[in-house]
Amino acid sequence: MTKDGLSVTMADVAKAAGVSRALVSIVVRGVPGASEETRERVRRIAAELGYVPDQRAQALRAQAPRAIGVAFQAVQPFHAALVDGIYQTCEPLGYQVVLSAITSAHGEAAAISSLQSNRCGAIIDLSARLAPKTLAQVASRIPVIVVARAVRAEGVEYVCSDDERGLKQAVEHLSGLGHRAICFCSSADSGGGPERLRGYRTAMKAAGMAADVVETGSTEESGYETGLSLLARESLPTAVIGFNDNCAAGVQTALKEAGIKVPDEVSLLGIDDTGIAAAPYHQFTSVRQDVAWLGKTASLRAIARLEGTDGHRRAHIIPTTLTIRSSTAPPRR
Repeated sequence: MTKDGLSVTMADVAKAAGVSRALVSIVVRGVPGASEETRERVRRIAAELGYVPDQRAQALRAQAPRAIGVAFQAVQPFHAALVDGIYQTCEPLGYQVVLSAITSAHGEAAAISSLQSNRCGAIIDLSARLAPKTLAQVASRIPVIVVARAVRAEGVEYVCSDDERGLKQAVEHLSGLGHRAICFCSSADSGGGPERLRGYRTAMKAAGMAADVVETGSTEESGYETGLSLLARESLPTAVIGFNDNCAAGVQTALKEAGIKVPDEVSLLGIDDTGIAAAPYHQFTSVRQDVAWLGKTASLRAIARLEGTDGHRRAHIIPTTLTIRSSTAPPRR
Protein backbone atom coordinates (compact mmCIF):
# COMPACT_ATOMS: atom_id res chain seq x y z
CA MET A 1 0.00 0.00 0.00
CA THR A 2 1.13 3.58 -0.65
CA LYS A 3 1.06 6.32 1.96
CA ASP A 4 -2.33 7.54 0.73
CA GLY A 5 -3.78 4.07 1.24
CA LEU A 6 -3.93 3.15 -2.46
CA SER A 7 -2.61 -0.17 -3.76
CA VAL A 8 0.67 -0.12 -5.66
CA THR A 9 0.02 -0.85 -9.33
CA MET A 10 2.09 -2.35 -12.10
CA ALA A 11 2.38 1.17 -13.55
CA ASP A 12 3.94 2.37 -10.26
CA VAL A 13 6.55 -0.39 -10.43
CA ALA A 14 7.29 0.38 -14.08
CA LYS A 15 7.77 4.09 -13.34
CA ALA A 16 10.09 3.41 -10.41
CA ALA A 17 12.12 0.87 -12.38
CA GLY A 18 12.27 3.03 -15.51
CA VAL A 19 10.77 0.33 -17.72
CA SER A 20 7.48 -0.25 -19.54
CA ARG A 21 4.41 -1.79 -17.95
CA ALA A 22 4.61 -4.54 -20.54
CA LEU A 23 8.09 -5.45 -19.28
CA VAL A 24 6.91 -5.49 -15.66
CA SER A 25 4.09 -7.80 -16.76
CA ILE A 26 6.65 -10.13 -18.39
CA VAL A 27 8.63 -10.31 -15.13
CA VAL A 28 5.54 -10.83 -12.98
CA ARG A 29 4.26 -13.62 -15.23
CA GLY A 30 7.70 -15.22 -15.48
CA VAL A 31 7.64 -15.50 -19.29
CA PRO A 32 10.60 -14.99 -21.68
CA GLY A 33 11.44 -11.47 -22.79
CA ALA A 34 13.56 -9.91 -20.02
CA SER A 35 17.15 -10.38 -18.91
CA GLU A 36 17.95 -11.81 -15.48
CA GLU A 37 19.42 -8.49 -14.41
CA THR A 38 16.20 -6.69 -15.35
CA ARG A 39 14.08 -9.34 -13.62
CA GLU A 40 16.04 -8.97 -10.39
CA ARG A 41 15.78 -5.18 -10.47
CA VAL A 42 12.04 -5.18 -11.18
CA ARG A 43 11.38 -7.76 -8.45
CA ARG A 44 13.46 -5.79 -5.93
CA ILE A 45 11.67 -2.51 -6.68
CA ALA A 46 8.29 -4.26 -6.60
CA ALA A 47 9.11 -5.67 -3.15
CA GLU A 48 10.30 -2.27 -1.91
CA LEU A 49 7.08 -0.63 -3.07
CA GLY A 50 4.97 -3.43 -1.63
CA TYR A 51 3.48 -4.41 -4.96
CA VAL A 52 1.16 -7.42 -4.78
CA PRO A 53 -0.02 -8.93 -8.10
CA ASP A 54 -3.79 -8.86 -8.61
CA GLN A 55 -4.67 -12.55 -8.55
CA ARG A 56 -8.04 -11.96 -10.16
CA ALA A 57 -6.48 -10.07 -13.07
CA GLN A 58 -3.87 -12.79 -13.47
CA ALA A 59 -6.59 -15.44 -13.56
CA LEU A 60 -8.46 -13.52 -16.25
CA ARG A 61 -5.29 -13.10 -18.31
CA ALA A 62 -4.54 -16.80 -17.98
CA GLN A 63 -7.92 -17.55 -19.55
CA ALA A 64 -7.42 -15.01 -22.33
CA PRO A 65 -6.19 -16.07 -25.79
CA ARG A 66 -2.41 -15.83 -26.15
CA ALA A 67 -2.42 -15.64 -29.93
CA ILE A 68 -1.82 -12.66 -32.20
CA GLY A 69 -3.65 -12.88 -35.53
CA VAL A 70 -2.09 -11.41 -38.68
CA ALA A 71 -4.04 -10.64 -41.86
CA PHE A 72 -1.63 -10.28 -44.79
CA GLN A 73 -1.33 -10.44 -48.59
CA ALA A 74 0.62 -13.51 -49.64
CA VAL A 75 1.81 -11.89 -52.89
CA GLN A 76 3.49 -8.94 -51.16
CA PRO A 77 7.23 -9.38 -50.35
CA PHE A 78 6.90 -6.42 -47.97
CA HIS A 79 4.21 -8.29 -46.02
CA ALA A 80 6.37 -11.41 -45.85
CA ALA A 81 9.15 -9.37 -44.25
CA LEU A 82 6.68 -7.85 -41.78
CA VAL A 83 5.34 -11.28 -40.81
CA ASP A 84 8.89 -12.45 -40.11
CA GLY A 85 9.42 -9.46 -37.82
CA ILE A 86 6.17 -10.19 -36.00
CA TYR A 87 7.26 -13.78 -35.37
CA GLN A 88 10.61 -12.57 -34.04
CA THR A 89 8.87 -10.33 -31.50
CA CYS A 90 5.85 -12.40 -30.46
CA GLU A 91 7.23 -15.92 -30.08
CA PRO A 92 10.00 -15.10 -27.55
CA LEU A 93 7.31 -13.42 -25.41
CA GLY A 94 5.21 -16.58 -25.41
CA TYR A 95 2.63 -15.51 -28.00
CA GLN A 96 1.54 -17.69 -30.89
CA VAL A 97 1.22 -16.05 -34.32
CA VAL A 98 -1.82 -17.09 -36.38
CA LEU A 99 -1.80 -16.14 -40.08
CA SER A 100 -4.75 -15.53 -42.38
CA ALA A 101 -3.96 -14.73 -46.02
CA ILE A 102 -5.87 -12.13 -48.03
CA THR A 103 -6.41 -13.32 -51.59
CA SER A 104 -8.87 -12.70 -54.42
CA ALA A 105 -11.01 -15.54 -53.07
CA HIS A 106 -10.50 -14.74 -49.39
CA GLY A 107 -10.91 -11.03 -48.76
CA GLU A 108 -9.85 -8.90 -45.83
CA ALA A 109 -13.17 -9.28 -44.00
CA ALA A 110 -12.97 -13.06 -44.32
CA ALA A 111 -9.36 -13.08 -43.13
CA ILE A 112 -10.21 -11.05 -40.03
CA SER A 113 -13.28 -13.18 -39.32
CA SER A 114 -11.11 -16.31 -39.53
CA LEU A 115 -8.69 -14.87 -36.97
CA GLN A 116 -11.53 -14.03 -34.62
CA SER A 117 -12.88 -17.57 -34.99
CA ASN A 118 -9.46 -18.86 -33.95
CA ARG A 119 -9.81 -16.90 -30.69
CA CYS A 120 -6.91 -14.56 -31.34
CA GLY A 121 -6.50 -11.98 -28.61
CA ALA A 122 -5.52 -9.16 -30.99
CA ILE A 123 -5.27 -8.62 -34.74
CA ILE A 124 -2.49 -7.02 -36.79
CA ASP A 125 -3.85 -6.05 -40.22
CA LEU A 126 -1.16 -5.56 -42.87
CA SER A 127 -3.60 -4.68 -45.65
CA ALA A 128 -6.38 -2.57 -44.20
CA ARG A 129 -8.72 -1.64 -47.03
CA LEU A 130 -11.98 -2.01 -45.12
CA ALA A 131 -13.98 1.12 -44.35
CA PRO A 132 -12.99 2.85 -41.08
CA LYS A 133 -16.46 2.20 -39.70
CA THR A 134 -16.06 -1.55 -40.30
CA LEU A 135 -12.61 -1.61 -38.70
CA ALA A 136 -13.99 0.32 -35.73
CA GLN A 137 -16.68 -2.33 -35.29
CA VAL A 138 -14.01 -5.04 -35.19
CA ALA A 139 -11.91 -2.95 -32.78
CA SER A 140 -14.86 -2.68 -30.40
CA ARG A 141 -14.57 -6.45 -29.85
CA ILE A 142 -10.83 -7.09 -30.20
CA PRO A 143 -7.70 -4.87 -30.35
CA VAL A 144 -6.78 -4.01 -33.97
CA ILE A 145 -3.37 -2.70 -35.06
CA VAL A 146 -3.08 -1.62 -38.71
CA VAL A 147 0.36 -1.52 -40.36
CA ALA A 148 1.49 0.68 -43.28
CA ARG A 149 -1.78 2.60 -43.62
CA ALA A 150 -2.97 5.63 -41.67
CA VAL A 151 -6.47 4.55 -40.59
CA ARG A 152 -8.53 6.97 -38.55
CA ALA A 153 -11.11 4.69 -36.97
CA GLU A 154 -12.37 4.55 -33.40
CA GLY A 155 -10.31 2.15 -31.28
CA VAL A 156 -7.87 1.29 -34.11
CA GLU A 157 -4.14 1.96 -33.80
CA TYR A 158 -1.87 2.24 -36.82
CA VAL A 159 1.87 1.84 -37.28
CA CYS A 160 3.27 3.55 -40.39
CA SER A 161 6.50 4.64 -41.95
CA ASP A 162 6.87 8.37 -42.50
CA ASP A 163 5.81 8.00 -46.14
CA GLU A 164 5.45 11.74 -46.71
CA ARG A 165 9.01 12.39 -45.57
CA GLY A 166 10.22 9.39 -47.58
CA LEU A 167 9.00 10.91 -50.85
CA LYS A 168 10.57 14.21 -49.94
CA GLN A 169 13.87 12.36 -49.49
CA ALA A 170 13.44 10.74 -52.91
CA VAL A 171 12.73 14.03 -54.71
CA GLU A 172 15.54 15.83 -52.90
CA HIS A 173 17.98 13.09 -53.92
CA LEU A 174 16.98 13.28 -57.60
CA SER A 175 16.87 17.08 -57.73
CA GLY A 176 20.29 17.13 -56.07
CA LEU A 177 21.58 15.07 -59.00
CA GLY A 178 20.20 17.70 -61.38
CA HIS A 179 16.88 16.17 -62.43
CA ARG A 180 14.09 18.61 -63.27
CA ALA A 181 11.58 16.21 -64.88
CA ILE A 182 10.68 13.72 -62.13
CA CYS A 183 7.62 11.50 -62.58
CA PHE A 184 5.89 9.80 -59.64
CA CYS A 185 3.91 6.58 -60.12
CA SER A 186 1.11 7.01 -57.59
CA SER A 187 -1.24 4.37 -56.16
CA ALA A 188 -3.80 6.28 -54.14
CA ASP A 189 -5.65 3.19 -52.90
CA SER A 190 -2.53 1.44 -51.57
CA GLY A 191 -1.14 1.77 -48.06
CA GLY A 192 0.76 5.03 -47.71
CA GLY A 193 -0.59 6.26 -51.06
CA PRO A 194 -2.03 9.63 -49.96
CA GLU A 195 1.00 10.41 -47.79
CA ARG A 196 3.49 9.56 -50.56
CA LEU A 197 1.63 11.68 -53.09
CA ARG A 198 1.49 14.60 -50.66
CA GLY A 199 5.21 14.29 -49.93
CA TYR A 200 6.04 14.22 -53.65
CA ARG A 201 3.92 17.25 -54.49
CA THR A 202 5.29 19.24 -51.55
CA ALA A 203 8.91 18.46 -52.45
CA MET A 204 8.40 19.23 -56.15
CA LYS A 205 6.80 22.58 -55.32
CA ALA A 206 9.61 23.42 -52.90
CA ALA A 207 12.16 22.66 -55.66
CA GLY A 208 10.29 24.85 -58.16
CA MET A 209 9.36 21.89 -60.40
CA ALA A 210 6.04 20.92 -61.94
CA ALA A 211 4.51 17.71 -60.58
CA ASP A 212 4.17 14.79 -63.01
CA VAL A 213 1.90 12.11 -61.54
CA VAL A 214 0.70 8.93 -63.25
CA GLU A 215 -1.74 6.59 -61.53
CA THR A 216 -0.55 3.00 -61.27
CA GLY A 217 -0.67 0.10 -58.81
CA SER A 218 1.59 -1.71 -56.38
CA THR A 219 2.42 -4.70 -58.61
CA GLU A 220 5.13 -5.31 -61.21
CA GLU A 221 2.44 -5.74 -63.87
CA SER A 222 0.97 -2.30 -63.15
CA GLY A 223 4.47 -0.80 -63.22
CA TYR A 224 5.08 -2.37 -66.62
CA GLU A 225 1.87 -0.82 -68.00
CA THR A 226 2.92 2.53 -66.54
CA GLY A 227 6.31 2.19 -68.23
CA LEU A 228 4.59 1.62 -71.58
CA SER A 229 2.47 4.74 -71.06
CA LEU A 230 5.61 6.80 -70.35
CA LEU A 231 7.24 5.45 -73.52
CA ALA A 232 4.22 6.63 -75.52
CA ARG A 233 4.97 10.24 -74.59
CA GLU A 234 6.84 12.62 -76.89
CA SER A 235 9.63 12.83 -74.32
CA LEU A 236 10.51 10.72 -71.29
CA PRO A 237 11.00 12.15 -67.81
CA THR A 238 14.65 12.03 -66.76
CA ALA A 239 13.70 10.25 -63.50
CA VAL A 240 10.85 8.01 -62.36
CA ILE A 241 9.83 7.17 -58.79
CA GLY A 242 7.90 3.90 -58.60
CA PHE A 243 5.16 3.59 -56.01
CA ASN A 244 7.15 0.70 -54.57
CA ASP A 245 9.99 -1.59 -55.65
CA ASN A 246 7.59 -3.90 -57.51
CA CYS A 247 6.26 -0.99 -59.54
CA ALA A 248 9.80 0.24 -60.27
CA ALA A 249 10.76 -3.23 -61.49
CA GLY A 250 7.84 -3.21 -63.92
CA VAL A 251 8.81 0.23 -65.24
CA GLN A 252 12.39 -0.98 -65.69
CA THR A 253 11.24 -3.97 -67.75
CA ALA A 254 9.25 -1.74 -70.11
CA LEU A 255 12.20 0.66 -70.51
CA LYS A 256 14.63 -2.21 -71.09
CA GLU A 257 12.44 -3.72 -73.82
CA ALA A 258 12.45 -0.32 -75.55
CA GLY A 259 16.25 -0.07 -75.33
CA ILE A 260 16.18 2.68 -72.67
CA LYS A 261 19.07 2.30 -70.23
CA VAL A 262 18.80 2.86 -66.46
CA PRO A 263 20.30 5.17 -65.20
CA ASP A 264 22.05 6.43 -68.36
CA GLU A 265 18.83 7.71 -69.92
CA VAL A 266 16.30 7.47 -67.08
CA SER A 267 17.02 7.29 -63.36
CA LEU A 268 14.71 4.96 -61.46
CA LEU A 269 13.90 4.98 -57.75
CA GLY A 270 11.78 2.52 -55.73
CA ILE A 271 10.16 2.51 -52.29
CA ASP A 272 10.31 -0.10 -49.48
CA ASP A 273 13.92 -1.25 -50.11
CA THR A 274 12.88 -4.89 -50.36
CA GLY A 275 14.99 -7.75 -51.75
CA ILE A 276 13.80 -6.75 -55.21
CA ALA A 277 15.57 -3.39 -54.94
CA ALA A 278 18.83 -5.03 -53.84
CA ALA A 279 18.79 -7.70 -56.56
CA PRO A 280 21.86 -7.51 -58.88
CA TYR A 281 19.70 -7.02 -61.96
CA HIS A 282 17.81 -4.07 -60.37
CA GLN A 283 20.00 -2.27 -57.82
CA PHE A 284 17.32 0.37 -57.21
CA THR A 285 17.92 3.40 -55.08
CA SER A 286 15.00 3.02 -52.69
CA VAL A 287 13.27 4.69 -49.75
CA ARG A 288 13.86 2.22 -46.94
CA GLN A 289 11.12 1.38 -44.49
CA ASP A 290 12.42 -0.16 -41.26
CA VAL A 291 10.46 -3.41 -41.50
CA ALA A 292 11.87 -4.81 -38.26
CA TRP A 293 10.86 -1.66 -36.37
CA LEU A 294 7.38 -1.67 -37.93
CA GLY A 295 6.81 -5.35 -37.09
CA LYS A 296 8.14 -5.01 -33.55
CA THR A 297 6.09 -1.90 -32.80
CA ALA A 298 2.89 -3.46 -34.12
CA SER A 299 3.54 -6.66 -32.14
CA LEU A 300 4.27 -4.90 -28.86
CA ARG A 301 1.22 -2.68 -29.26
CA ALA A 302 -0.98 -5.72 -29.93
CA ILE A 303 0.39 -7.46 -26.83
CA ALA A 304 0.01 -4.36 -24.67
CA ARG A 305 -3.60 -3.91 -25.76
CA LEU A 306 -4.35 -7.61 -25.29
CA GLU A 307 -2.92 -7.62 -21.77
CA GLY A 308 -4.45 -4.29 -20.84
CA THR A 309 -1.04 -2.96 -19.78
CA ASP A 310 -1.32 0.19 -21.92
CA GLY A 311 -4.20 2.26 -23.19
CA HIS A 312 -5.15 2.97 -26.78
CA ARG A 313 -2.92 5.26 -28.82
CA ARG A 314 -3.79 6.27 -32.36
CA ALA A 315 -0.58 6.61 -34.35
CA HIS A 316 3.02 5.35 -34.35
CA ILE A 317 5.20 6.85 -37.11
CA ILE A 318 8.53 5.18 -38.01
CA PRO A 319 11.27 7.22 -39.78
CA THR A 320 12.46 6.31 -43.30
CA THR A 321 15.95 6.44 -44.81
CA LEU A 322 17.26 6.45 -48.37
CA THR A 323 19.37 3.57 -49.68
CA ILE A 324 21.35 4.80 -52.70
CA ARG A 325 22.30 2.28 -55.39
CA SER A 326 23.24 2.41 -59.06
CA SER A 327 19.79 3.11 -60.58
CA THR A 328 20.06 6.87 -60.07
CA ALA A 329 22.61 9.22 -61.63
CA PRO A 330 22.79 12.79 -62.98
CA PRO A 331 20.68 13.26 -66.13
CA ARG A 332 22.49 12.90 -69.43
CA ARG A 333 22.88 16.23 -71.20
